[in-house]
Amino acid sequence: MSNPPEQPYDPSQYYGQQQAHPGYGYQPGPGGPGVMPPQQSAQRAGFFGSLFDFSFKNFVTSRVIPIVWILWLVGIAFGTLTGVISSFVVMADGSGFGGFALLVITLISGAMGVLFSRIIMETLIVLFRISEDLTAIRNRGGM
Repeated sequence: MSNPPEQPYDPSQYYGQQQAHPGYGYQPGPGGPGVMPPQQSAQRAGFFGSLFDFSFKNFVTSRVIPIVWILWLVGIAFGTLTGVISSFVVMADGSGFGGFALLVITLISGAMGVLFSRIIMETLIVLFRISEDLTAIRNRGGM
């Protein structure tokens, strides 16, 4: 049985680049077989710079998602609170079963709203991270 490698999996080793690993004393230089010159890291534009970027090279969505998530949670909480209050009003008017059913449906709907909203937000973030990773691979010359 072989021992596992000391360093974690490095996908860049399959794209022709060699990376310096701590403890090995190797520093890649520009040129040489299979070694690409280091790329200058692109500076991310500010929010308004990205907002008015007509070439769509900088994305705004990944910066706006946390704010949208907070606002969406506040909206779900407000809707759920309104439903709970409405269910107590219906129970007070004499329809105990109808009010209880409305309470249960409201609480389940609020929980499902949070769950499905989170899934949608995470899916958007994953799509944008995939795009950023593919751009980095393309800039390295991997594709």
